[in-house]
Amino acid sequence: MTRRSATSRPTSIHLFCGAGGDSDGFRRAGFDVVLGANHWSRAVETHAANFPEAEHLCVDLDHYDMRRLPKARVLVGSPICTEGSPADGISRPKPPPTHGQLDLLEEGPIQDAAWERTRATAYDILRAAEVHNFDAVVCENVPRFATAWPLFSWWLHAWDILGFRHQIISVTAAHIGADNNAHAPQWRDRIFIVFTRRELRAPNLDVRPPAWCTGCEDNVLAVQSWRINRKTRRPHTIGKYRQQYDFRCPNTTCRNRIVEPYVRPAASAINWTDPGTRIGDRDTAGMRPLAAATLRKIRLGLDKHRVPTMVTVNHADQGDGRAFPAHTAPLPTRTVRIGDGIAVPPLLVPTGGSWNTGPATVTVPMRTRTTRESEALLTPGPFITEHRGGGSTTRAINDPLASITAGGNHHGLVIPYRKGAPTITGTPLHTIATRESAGLVLGTDHAPDVIEVEDCYFRMLSAREHLRAQRFTDDYTVLGHGGEQTKQAGNAVPANVAQWIASALLEVL
Repeated sequence: MTRRSATSRPTSIHLFCGAGGDSDGFRRAGFDVVLGANHWSRAVETHAANFPEAEHLCVDLDHYDMRRLPKARVLVGSPICTEGSPADGISRPKPPPTHGQLDLLEEGPIQDAAWERTRATAYDILRAAEVHNFDAVVCENVPRFATAWPLFSWWLHAWDILGFRHQIISVTAAHIGADNNAHAPQWRDRIFIVFTRRELRAPNLDVRPPAWCTGCEDNVLAVQSWRINRKTRRPHTIGKYRQQYDFRCPNTTCRNRIVEPYVRPAASAINWTDPGTRIGDRDTAGMRPLAAATLRKIRLGLDKHRVPTMVTVNHADQGDGRAFPAHTAPLPTRTVRIGDGIAVPPLLVPTGGSWNTGPATVTVPMRTRTTRESEALLTPGPFITEHRGGGSTTRAINDPLASITAGGNHHGLVIPYRKGAPTITGTPLHTIATRESAGLVLGTDHAPDVIEVEDCYFRMLSAREHLRAQRFTDDYTVLGHGGEQTKQAGNAVPANVAQWIASALLEVL
């Protein structure tokens, strides 16, 4: 088997490449992408716009002669996962006895015929590996690909016959990142099956996100801890965060207590200059009224998230300038400056066509992106506040911003609330914690006694916000109209996870 010199960049082929999330991650890690293949012409056009040096195929890979693929050291492919996704609408029968096979989740196999596309595309990746001497192959899919596809164990055995070892990594995109690899602000539970030749050293793919341990009072590298399968009485080996596994501190001094890894909030992906349209003004703006189910979810979110937060924003406070819960903590020492405000968050509200049912704040990562617009941004009446030298002024959200100076960010989005408003918002509050010159602030004299749904602002998330949730950078070109871009975002592999895996492979190739 011929190997390239240690000084050349390794190469990768990407089947079912979509918009190129995995390609972007591999390129950032140090690979040269030599081919992108997909059956949808728009996705191929997007991939070609970002990887003009690579070859491109717009073909149905089920009928493609894999001997025609160019040479490369790594093959990357994501078998179609619609049939295993909770968004497909397929009913999930209860699992039969496992008979000593691969540990299942609390879900079982569905009829084999329902896996037609997933099975065919999984075979396509296997066919490519059968005729090419790849050093490594990476497959991405939903956990049900491994736990509910009846032929998954047989498929794994075929790779063993071809001379590969395999590692199955369960991970959510929100937990993966590094100094040179920003986290994705999205909860996206996936498995990555990494096959490497037995003569190579196995890559280190342990999921060890940084977290704060309250017992040790220190930052630690958390360890995946698998919950016990209630049916088999053994630990799960594949699954989703907070369902089949948690993270624990590696230290025994705190008895390996459960910890929460650091994550990047959904707020970091949102364009805060566009609050949307006031719900009460949709008729006059020529927009359709919101569906009753959407309004019900909005009310649920306003009722559920009721934690107003006090924030010190002047430049002369004697404390650390951090936010604290308004309903549980005393006020700091009063001064002659008006330096305190109350911060409340926008919400992400599921709309039609989503299996999600509950609203969520923007302080946590987004839920898994799908191929359609299924979530909207709700902000309770925002306006802009500016903080300079300890003072502040406010202006309407529709007004232009004041001049931005090199001294830092002086703007914060302010959202009126009622007592017991939604929980704190993410990005502005993070800014407050590090820079006292900006914040998500509302003086108490501006707060209405009651917030009405009609006074909230509402809009669907944009395609670019979906793409940011997949950790595409804003300079990444995605072609097509908004719906096509959203579809490409929903189908993509999070670029940060692909970069993490590619970096681990780079160490052993």
